[in-house]
Amino acid sequence: MAFTYNRNRQAADAVLKICPSAVALPLDLLSLPSIESRVEEAESVLGGLDAFVQCAGVAITVETADPRAHHLMGDVDDRAWGAMFDVNVRSTFFAARRAAAAIGRSGGGNIVLVGSIDGIKAAPAPVHYAASKGALAGMVPAMGKELGKQGIRVNMVAPGILEGGISDAIPDDLRAQYLKHCGLKRLGRPAEIANVIAWFATRNTYVTGQTILVDGAL
Repeated sequence: MAFTYNRNRQAADAVLKICPSAVALPLDLLSLPSIESRVEEAESVLGGLDAFVQCAGVAITVETADPRAHHLMGDVDDRAWGAMFDVNVRSTFFAARRAAAAIGRSGGGNIVLVGSIDGIKAAPAPVHYAASKGALAGMVPAMGKELGKQGIRVNMVAPGILEGGISDAIPDDLRAQYLKHCGLKRLGRPAEIANVIAWFATRNTYVTGQTILVDGAL
């Protein structure tokens, strides 16, 4: 297994302690050459690719000390819009395209994108964030159709609000509304999302072009 990280080498080392056979590769998602070279390096180190998971993303695109900052339409300028799409959409497309070439050489496999409920359902969210995740939902069926002939299955897992992580940016009032309307009456756990992603990456043989909501029945 190979995984990438941006700046947090300490977190990468923590993963390597759990899985010492893994390979950690630094990656700048704003650089297409970096994306190309890291996928190529992973293919070389692992002796081929049969699964690819793209889960990197951003939710906040302005400098702020408030981890729960929530931006309305009027707060989104051209730079913020571009930053959101550069990381969440542009990098995902080019990484998946490069990975698909490697997976095709291995005889087929799975590509799994990680989206968000905000790109699927009418949930309160920064508009540019929801738009970026909606773009991924549009990419998945198109990629599934195009890559199917190579034996490559493409799906997206769209989590609801989770305990920790990027969900920490959600204001308390929106979190309370989520819990009120969620069928399971609790937030999701990162491990629960990871289990779904792992199934699609390693065991899926026939599902493709689909977005799977994991939101506790919102």
